[in-house]
Amino acid sequence: MNKATIITDAIAYIEDLKKCVEDLSDQLLQMDRETCVQGENMKHGETSNTEREMKNWGITQPEVEVIDVDGGRLWIKMIFEKKKRGGRLTKVIEAMAMLGFDLLDTSITTSKGAVLVTAFLEVIHGGTFQNAAQIKEFLFKVVRNV
Repeated sequence: MNKATIITDAIAYIEDLKKCVEDLSDQLLQMDRETCVQGENMKHGETSNTEREMKNWGITQPEVEVIDVDGGRLWIKMIFEKKKRGGRLTKVIEAMAMLGFDLLDTSITTSKGAVLVTAFLEVIHGGTFQNAAQIKEFLFKVVRNV
């Protein structure tokens, strides 16, 4: 191989790379357009894929279970829709801290557009313990309204 052949091959390779960059840029642009169209459709009342997947699994609204384990501990299970903007879990943690609870042994699982959260709640210093039904109602409101 001489220098001329190496330079010719390098130029051809760089041109192929430029073509690949252009193709990938076009694909990204197309994906961005599709995302914008989906967003517009969502504004006009269409349900999202995650909402459809949740309904396929029989989850039509958030679910909350609260069980009193012993005097100062509760076990909670929540299932709700996973959203891009999120914030539900953060709101739950903030709400529990406001009530004087600490989350222990927390497990978070996401699948098919749903989020499953299980955790133990323990009353921390200065917390006020309410009955499990009141906590369940409170958590349901927090999860549903975010």
